Amino acid sequence: MNITVMIPRPLQAACEGRARIELGVPPTSTVADVVQTLMALYPGLRAFVANEKRPLKQHFGVAQSGRTVFLFTNTVGASS
Repeated sequence: MNITVMIPRPLQAACEGRARIELGVPPTSTVADVVQTLMALYPGLRAFVANEKRPLKQHFGVAQSGRTVFLFTNTVGASS
């Protein structure tokens, strides 16, 4: 199954400048599977995941509508 992932401007640098990514995934894939695939293909996205060493200053969320997955951000303290 082909899906489209829409990448917001603040995350595009972590995704080779792409605003849209087309992925082929198994039909049983979940949104979590898609996010894992994205993070494997674009390791720079890991910088937007909080952990013990890196508190949540910037992050991304995920929403799905049909075969389109949207990443969105709420980057704190960054200028647009």
